[in-house]
Amino acid sequence: MDSAEIKAYAAEKLSNIKEYLRIDGNDDDSLLERCTGAALQYIIDAVGEFDTSSYSAEILLCAVTQNFYDNRELMQLDQQQRKRIEYTFGSILLQLRLRRERREEMGNGTA
Repeated sequence: MDSAEIKAYAAEKLSNIKEYLRIDGNDDDSLLERCTGAALQYIIDAVGEFDTSSYSAEILLCAVTQNFYDNRELMQLDQQQRKRIEYTFGSILLQLRLRRERREEMGNGTA
């Protein structure tokens, strides 16, 4: 995905993100779209793609967006909570990366 596609996808997913975060108003829509775009880019950078058909990828997008949104203040999370979040994201990213590699191997006839 290029930056225009990421921006469009983030805007398209805004209602899903707001539902996940339980946000009713429209005051933070612009901020949420930026957080979602950043989360999407984070996943693409880590995995190499974003599989729109994967529920795991969609939930990870919501969770990373929530992390970016909730922690946009200068105040930092405590170390233990930050490590738990990083571990969870890392685990899901690894699963998505492995799934992508398996798909590529099957497409090349090496699996």
